Amino acid sequence: MILVVGLSPAWQRTLEFEKIVPGKVNRAARVSETASGKGVNVARVASILGADVKLLTVAGGQRGRLLKAQLKRQGLTARVVLVKAETRICQTLLSGGTTTELVEEAEPLTPTEVREVLRAFTLAVRKADLVVLTGTVPKGCGHDFYARLVDESARRGVRVLIDTQKAQLRIALKREPFLVRINRDELTAATGIECAGRKGILPALRKLMTRGPRWAVISDGARSIYVSEESGARASTFSPPRVQTKNPVGSGDAMMAGIAVGLVRGQSVLEAVRFGAACGAANAMTAVPGFIQTADVRRLCWTLNRRDFIV
Repeated sequence: MILVVGLSPAWQRTLEFEKIVPGKVNRAARVSETASGKGVNVARVASILGADVKLLTVAGGQRGRLLKAQLKRQGLTARVVLVKAETRICQTLLSGGTTTELVEEAEPLTPTEVREVLRAFTLAVRKADLVVLTGTVPKGCGHDFYARLVDESARRGVRVLIDTQKAQLRIALKREPFLVRINRDELTAATGIECAGRKGILPALRKLMTRGPRWAVISDGARSIYVSEESGARASTFSPPRVQTKNPVGSGDAMMAGIAVGLVRGQSVLEAVRFGAACGAANAMTAVPGFIQTADVRRLCWTLNRRDFIV
């Protein structure tokens, strides 16, 4: 079972426009709504791929009730800790090939709510084969929250994949998680090295590997995906397939889901990343984040070219 932890869920509204004119009334041609946020997206894509997956998240208020009901309708197994704070709403505006995101920050959790999340994790990880920790962590949890979950997973002999940033990433890396997946900007923030092209990414990747992860996957939008080897001495790149993009939001989450599913199915890390990259591209072909068509994944998976080089 893949256990996905994402404590910043959102009620997602995606509005599609023929054209957006600032300062004018803009009427959407199409509107869709769904449960979202990085944890929800990862769990949903993994479920679409046929994996046994469980989501641990939080929800509160009217939007929290909508989110919880939507998870049930979509057939996602979830442990939802009810909290006082209203679940945030995020909106994506699509127009003429341009994506604009309007994002609310998650509200803080109370000490009692944090303890309930930790209890739920301790119970769920006992049955997990792999743990995915993804997204920002609400205030009130402490900067070492993900590090604590890595420690608990390690005690159970469970591998951990992480997609986060700032202090949560910095502290969790010291616990030597199995794999970290971040983008180029997050790599710059984590290492202090400007990542402009391969010449910038490689030194930053080498520095990141000294911080503790066994593997690192760095995405660069529609450009190359960089994968470190465990020693940090060699890296591989994949060139993502070119697709007709409708909405790139959630593609990193879909990639993480594909990597997790590949690993629990016994694939090597490089094979799992190839599979994940195909999932990320398939997500970009849909208007709503965190959805894929498995036929697209199968078709795209074999179009990725890999190249190895010395870091």
